[in-house]
Amino acid sequence: MLDLIVLGVIQGLTEYLPVSSTAHLLFAEHFLGIPRPGLVLESVLHLGTALAAIILFWPDVTGMIRGVLRRARRPRAAADPFLKMASAIVAATIVTAVLGLAFAEPLERMFESIRGVAFQLLVTGVLLLWHRERGSRLATDATMLDGLAIGVAQAVAIIPGISRSATTIVMGLLLGLQRTEATRLSFLVAIPAIVGASVYGLRGLGEASRLGYSVWQLVVGCAVAAVVGAIAIRWLLDFVRRGRLVVFSVYCWLAGTLVLAATR
Repeated sequence: MLDLIVLGVIQGLTEYLPVSSTAHLLFAEHFLGIPRPGLVLESVLHLGTALAAIILFWPDVTGMIRGVLRRARRPRAAADPFLKMASAIVAATIVTAVLGLAFAEPLERMFESIRGVAFQLLVTGVLLLWHRERGSRLATDATMLDGLAIGVAQAVAIIPGISRSATTIVMGLLLGLQRTEATRLSFLVAIPAIVGASVYGLRGLGEASRLGYSVWQLVVGCAVAAVVGAIAIRWLLDFVRRGRLVVFSVYCWLAGTLVLAATR
């Protein structure tokens, strides 16, 4: 139980911060000696952080649902900014799913190399140096083409050690979104991607049971990830308004270097 609580805290803290939650989970499992039952443990914890985003961004979620339903009832209704954003998120999700499934086997093998994950965390640090606020667009201004670009960025982050939030926030900035709006869209795009990947990973639930993880323990881990994830989201949004992502770049380099040094 303690293992899952620890991993839930790590997942909640790192899912939305641009530091790669997958890398931190793998590092914790490796150095703490926690058995890794395929992808199921990470999938359950990721579901918790997806729940945190759904709750915190509920107005956006319901706005998009209403926009879709309104368009279904009245196809010629005036353009709805939430419907536009929903279209971008759907486009991003489709791209991520197609690329993720196409490269599922080699991607899963990447989870086996701790040193490889640490190196990819260094790459995330380099990526974060590129962030620059270039425009003033809102998340509701995102188009389907924007969604396709963000979907590619999100698919790249399936590689363990490459931060999903880093790639999508940086892509959003490149597309001209404000810093806070790029972060907001990054979190919203994450919801269907995380839920879809988690449901896919839950196919190994039986293996988790054989290794001693009960359903109750997995639920506790999911709940811890959700609570800590909500705190992390609120903190990052405030930090993005006031600070610079370069702080996370330095952190990624330090963490990646330490793991490389410890696993020679």
